[in-house]
Amino acid sequence: MARSEGGASPSRSCGITTEQRRQLPFWNGHRARFVVDTGAGYSILDAGRAHSFGVSPVGANSPYGEFANLNGVRYRVGFLNSLRAGAMDFGSGPMALFQPADADDGLNSRLNGENADGIIGADILTRYKAVINCYTKTIFFKTSSSERLHVARFAASQNFIRIPLREEVSRAFTIPASINGHPCRLLVDTGAFVTTLDLRHAKEFGLSFTGTRMNGSFADGISRQVAIGKVAHLKIGDYQVPPQKLAASVLPDFALEQGEAKIAGILGMELLAVSHGIIDFESMNLFVK
Repeated sequence: MARSEGGASPSRSCGITTEQRRQLPFWNGHRARFVVDTGAGYSILDAGRAHSFGVSPVGANSPYGEFANLNGVRYRVGFLNSLRAGAMDFGSGPMALFQPADADDGLNSRLNGENADGIIGADILTRYKAVINCYTKTIFFKTSSSERLHVARFAASQNFIRIPLREEVSRAFTIPASINGHPCRLLVDTGAFVTTLDLRHAKEFGLSFTGTRMNGSFADGISRQVAIGKVAHLKIGDYQVPPQKLAASVLPDFALEQGEAKIAGILGMELLAVSHGIIDFESMNLFVK
């Protein structure tokens, strides 16, 4: 939800190496740890950490509004004087604040599991035309309109397969896929550790899953049982995913309700990494090989 007032620093794209989907920006001059999450529509800060760094909730007369409504949850809004990551200067602007005691389990699991101070979501990723290399754990932000990374050209030279990304009304990003020949779409979510299919579509797609003792927390804060099953024929775009065991659960309704698209599940970081996934928000493509 942050909007830059100072604007990005000109001259070049900047690359930031990440570790397990994290990056290390400076916010108000303090080092912080953020999760890079394509499954989050907006960027969010931990309110407690934000306060210690001099970020307080704005008042009722703020031009940015006192509250932000994200996925049906109301958050206070704070104002950042500066946000930097590597050589990238995002400037200043508002960002949603969450209280861990009041936040849902899904958000807490993403942040606490990463020991993170916040989330870099779709608002920043799309505004600055981010390029995320899921294999090398590196993210690039566009800092000049005069220079481009030419990701598509590089990907073509390295025999990557291009898969178009589509931004849905909820700010989720989906790609075309098929399971056992049945067309569907998958959410592209770097905030998800593992690819997870929706159990309610299992019979329709000819899949069989076995229950486990594992539970998973999702974005609606509800812990659900996770099942495991072998998926032999999964294609994302024109890329054939090698046969392997994947997780399945009853996914939150809001994750699956993306207009008329039939969302069959979440494409998580483990498949994005092993398929050398590159997410390019400038050309709106996912490249894999």
